[in-house]
Amino acid sequence: MTLDLLTIVTIAAFASVVSGGLLLASWLQSTSIRALGLWAMSFAGNATGFALFVARGHIPDTWWLLLTGAILAAAHGIMWTGARSFEGRSTPVPLMLAGTLIWLVACQFPAFQDSRGAWGPLMSAIIVAYSVLTAVEFWRGRGEALTSNSLIIALLLGHALIFMIRILFGGSPRLSIQPGEVHINWLTFIFFEAIFYAFSLAYMLGSVAKERIAHSYKRDSLTDPLTGIPNRRGFLQRCEAMLRRTAFEHHSSALLLFDLDNFKSINDTYGHHAGDKALVEFCRVAASVLRPTDIFGRVGGEEFGCLIPHASAGEGSKIAERIRVTLEAARLQAAGSTIALTVSVGVAVSATPEQGFGALMMTADQMLYRAKAKGRNRVESAPLA
Repeated sequence: MTLDLLTIVTIAAFASVVSGGLLLASWLQSTSIRALGLWAMSFAGNATGFALFVARGHIPDTWWLLLTGAILAAAHGIMWTGARSFEGRSTPVPLMLAGTLIWLVACQFPAFQDSRGAWGPLMSAIIVAYSVLTAVEFWRGRGEALTSNSLIIALLLGHALIFMIRILFGGSPRLSIQPGEVHINWLTFIFFEAIFYAFSLAYMLGSVAKERIAHSYKRDSLTDPLTGIPNRRGFLQRCEAMLRRTAFEHHSSALLLFDLDNFKSINDTYGHHAGDKALVEFCRVAASVLRPTDIFGRVGGEEFGCLIPHASAGEGSKIAERIRVTLEAARLQAAGSTIALTVSVGVAVSATPEQGFGALMMTADQMLYRAKAKGRNRVESAPLA
């Protein structure tokens, strides 16, 4: 029993319809991920192009060539646009439709229309270009550590490689290998690959979107919505991991606990909006002093913490003092008034590799209480054991 080419193309069209439908269903459940909708459109475009391939002979050849190539080129352009959208980048419409425009221009030349050997290489070149560009977009987003990224990149590059081979054989529909008379019908092989590509890519795109949603939920659960820095849970998790790491390396780490002075008075006098601005202003000041490797988070209402890895007691106190002085010099404009802000700071340093983060935080909290008891707007550091 053999399958003729039109049957295989029909199956490929069906595979694209099913894959696009699955992505569309995923998009309807998560409309915030616009890429899912674009990818569904891309698969719908492929299905339409395959359907037109089957319909050859039922419509004029000129229109058949024009529409089939234009739609398939547009489908791959939309796939690339979806990848850019997924990574938060926009795509101008002319770039998305560049392949389609190239095809339409080529179809204006009778020599191209009459040369069946030229159709395949040009379409293959368009597919290769967009597949590689799509793979590049996912490569640029690899920093997010989504496990499906590498699989998508491999599939896209494999898809591009097949069409590059198609170009190298000059659009020949059949390759003969001697001796043994092995014949490879490239069109049949390409449509079989299209079936595999449709199901595999749709599954992987759906998976990477689900991973993105899961990462987003996890990030939101560990982030303070007002200031955008880690909340107490996120701060504690990161600090505990960092403290274990620095202890293994036999390095000390300094923990700084901050408490904005007279914060309740700011809320009562100027309103909660002013209090929120004060919290955001303190985060801005702290970020201007801290290093990218320092872990900074909000541990309570007006309380913040910072773990400085590989720091001594003196280095921790020096950074705390810089933040205190910088905040004292700043002026907050809120509720039509100028508000002066100050902060009290407690500093503790990990003494031994066995010391847990809970004990370190308790010591820093005692130093913070001492700073407030001594009049606020000061830094108190725990003596080394």
